[in-house]
Amino acid sequence: MTAPAFDVPEDRAGSAWLAREGRARQGELLVALLSRYNHDVRTPLNTVMSWTHLLQQDAVDGSRSRHVADVLARNAREQAVMLDEFVDDSRAVLGVLAKDPVALRIEDLVAHAVERTAPLATPRRMSFRVQSRQGLPGIEGDEQRLQRLVRRLLVVVTHRAQEGAAVDVSSCSEADSAALRIEGPATGGDWSDAALLDLRISSFVAALYGVELAIDGAPGRAAVELRWRARP
Repeated sequence: MTAPAFDVPEDRAGSAWLAREGRARQGELLVALLSRYNHDVRTPLNTVMSWTHLLQQDAVDGSRSRHVADVLARNAREQAVMLDEFVDDSRAVLGVLAKDPVALRIEDLVAHAVERTAPLATPRRMSFRVQSRQGLPGIEGDEQRLQRLVRRLLVVVTHRAQEGAAVDVSSCSEADSAALRIEGPATGGDWSDAALLDLRISSFVAALYGVELAIDGAPGRAAVELRWRARP
């Protein structure tokens, strides 16, 4: 199956553009990442601090102890995940990520991303249409890192897509390469600053595995495509 034509504006074409712009503003990217982490971590941190204060004041009934423990554990896990992602993203910007690649399947990465992103899509009455050709070639990479990469791109497109829209997630192969495309009808103008930050980080992670990231920010359209050489 031939991959669909991907109309990308020349000034926003794939990891080469993103990496050039990002490397030149490496310090600015790190500051932006730190600012985002500082903002995002406050929600679970405030929850932990609030419940801890109530416990210290003996203001929690014993019958609610299990509930409080579950809340504290859940928010602690969220903070741990955020910290891991912040460290990983920072290393991606600096180009110092250690790799431990294993054999992976594109279908599994897509299934994980769709499952994790569904809670974001449901309140907006959105859906995911997954299409995959049988016999897709295998790829190589770090499982958690590539899961996060695909999920991040799906979230970026979902945020920009119209409410009530269907986001298409399709994978195909051509000769010795494989491609994954995520696309939906978009609202607004260009990509937001938050989306561009995610796309820049994604480009660095993708480049570590020889994967090309192409984006399309044309009016009325939100699309990204990952393309990499198949595992021999």
